[in-house]
Amino acid sequence: MYNVMYLFLIFFIYSVIGFIIEITSCFIFTKKFTMSRGYLLGPYIPVFGFGALLMVSFLGKYRDDVITLFVLSAVLCSVVEYFVSLLMEIIFKLRWWDYSKDKFNINGRICLRNGLLFGIGGVLIVRYFHPILINSLNYFSETTIIIIGWILASIIIIDTIISTFTISKLKIDTTKYLNQDATSVVKEQVAASLSKYRIFYKRILRAYPHINFNANIIKLREFMDEQMSKTLRLVKIKDKDK
Repeated sequence: MYNVMYLFLIFFIYSVIGFIIEITSCFIFTKKFTMSRGYLLGPYIPVFGFGALLMVSFLGKYRDDVITLFVLSAVLCSVVEYFVSLLMEIIFKLRWWDYSKDKFNINGRICLRNGLLFGIGGVLIVRYFHPILINSLNYFSETTIIIIGWILASIIIIDTIISTFTISKLKIDTTKYLNQDATSVVKEQVAASLSKYRIFYKRILRAYPHINFNANIIKLREFMDEQMSKTLRLVKIKDKDK
């Protein structure tokens, strides 16, 4: 159990660091500061945690070979990002990020710019930061590591359940757009409607302002407006009956 929680703490710490890097890069590129980044509600992005954990686990032997470490880090993290993007799109029917406008991208899921940043990050993590992190964690007792690990794991599990449930509500069938590209139209309608409702929906839309809804989603606003109109008509009929 100790070894599992030890690895989990490393994963969690890198997930938090990834969140900080994400909001910082967003500020640099968009000139707008936002804390709403990532799939989960908390200040952590698991894909960064997985990527970092893979790098320190498999690329440590290249610690003294900077060029090899850079290239392998770039390739490894790009592969992780590509398949995470693909998997999330399959599960949620949504494109969570898109680099189609960036030069040298592959299917809009990964791009050269990010790959270079992953390479730099890999060198910094494996050569410099990770040894410091390990030394810091070794100051804690096994019991402390296990307790902290369980607490943080519980938080992420609960967060995942809440976030997944919330996002699943966005997947509503829309047959009227099956034969045409209505991405922008559907996005505008969904964003306009969701902005009125639950805080979790707002959080997701802020985190992914360029989220790409696929052709299997109907216009949520129309659905909500229709239901509201039916309700109002029923209320008016009852009032007349009185």
